[in-house]
Amino acid sequence: MIMQCEEMEALMIDYLDGQLSPAARTNVEKHLETCMVCRQALEEYKALFHAMGDDKMEKPGPALREKFDIMLQSELNIDATSRILKEEKEGKVIAMKKPSLFLRIAASIILVAGGVLIGTKITPGTLVQGTGSAEIASLKSEVREIKETLMFSGLNDESATERIKAVNYVEEMKNPDQKVMNALLVTINNDRNVNVRLAALYSVAKFAGSQLVRDSLVASLPRQTEPIMQIVLINILTEQKETKAIGPIRDLLSDKKIMKPVKDIAQKGLRLL
Repeated sequence: MIMQCEEMEALMIDYLDGQLSPAARTNVEKHLETCMVCRQALEEYKALFHAMGDDKMEKPGPALREKFDIMLQSELNIDATSRILKEEKEGKVIAMKKPSLFLRIAASIILVAGGVLIGTKITPGTLVQGTGSAEIASLKSEVREIKETLMFSGLNDESATERIKAVNYVEEMKNPDQKVMNALLVTINNDRNVNVRLAALYSVAKFAGSQLVRDSLVASLPRQTEPIMQIVLINILTEQKETKAIGPIRDLLSDKKIMKPVKDIAQKGLRLL
């Protein structure tokens, strides 16, 4: 069987760690011989691991632990959904394993380190007569602009890894503006890589308390063809008690092409709505 790029992406970390079976390793190496895109992605992973291996170990702050817990829960949700879908022989699920979790943690460390650096620039003396507050506000604004610039730039990168990293910058934005939200919604609907779309969906889900966001997610549901995206969207809209999702969910149930696990979750969602 010829290995696809999506399958290769899920195995790259295990391949580099030497955790694959001999047969799987042989399949990976055969794919690498003919796929320049995957060879380039593999080199990017190697460079990232090497760079992080050379970095001086920093003691993370408490915020990192909170972010790790959130990201870990997201990965567990994805893994559970993938296992359900793998029981169905039809279709194919793209697993998000170590790569996405590793990259999210790496992005978090970089951003936390950036916050520490800013903190060192503000001394007690700068707080006299309110000037410190103005400086802090200015720094926060600059950091926000930098993150937004990095996000918009990264979302146009050819590498799915870079696009996932771009999506993760939103994790540091308490109140993203409409431009940022629109960019994420476009990514959810149009990105060619399901892992990128899923990462964007989890970022947008944090703001599902907004009616505008929920309306956008309702509109997105009929556009999704990957079972994992359909399931996560149904769960988000169900948790938010969004009754506007009833119509699109019923449409999924009447579609013969929709997989049974998706329909099972859709039925549960309708009962809750």
